[in-house]
Amino acid sequence: MILDELELNFVLYLALSLLVIGIFLSLIAKASKESDSNSIENRLEKALPGVQCAQCGYPGCKAYAKALANGEVACTKCTPGGPDTAKELASILGLDEIPSFDNDDMIFSPRTVAFVHESVCTGCTKCKRVCPVDAITGSPRAAHVVDKELCIGCDECVKICPVKCIELIKLDPTVDNFNWEIHSIRITGGSNK
Repeated sequence: MILDELELNFVLYLALSLLVIGIFLSLIAKASKESDSNSIENRLEKALPGVQCAQCGYPGCKAYAKALANGEVACTKCTPGGPDTAKELASILGLDEIPSFDNDDMIFSPRTVAFVHESVCTGCTKCKRVCPVDAITGSPRAAHVVDKELCIGCDECVKICPVKCIELIKLDPTVDNFNWEIHSIRITGGSNK
């Protein structure tokens, strides 16, 4: 099939038009992405540790950053980040007074960790797949165990467990789980978006 001159011109003009529209749309997308990356919400999210532990009361760092940007919550709720993160969040928000981070809660309150009731566990491995710190061990169709040293108490395994055999428990305050470091350690990492 041979195209005549009119059809060939139509195809060329259509291709050229689509190319111009594509370039225009990519420039708009790039400009909006740059403005989004400089937004307060994104800057707050980047300042957070990114472990998605939900200890702040929000389902993840993105939700906590959104609440911070909207002025709904204090910037001292990130336990893994500690006082350094609270100060950085305060500076991003432009707060004149840097909030004090109550370290007494971190020292004297026992940590919350997940506990698997092995007699009920079916070994489905769903909890193991969602654990952000790989604190759950076990093989398929066998009871799983949570390493209390690694567990951050994020509650993700409790939510996903189909047989509800996981619960969050507070560790007994002992010499072994006493927080000997008065100040928290800043956790870095997570996904950069």
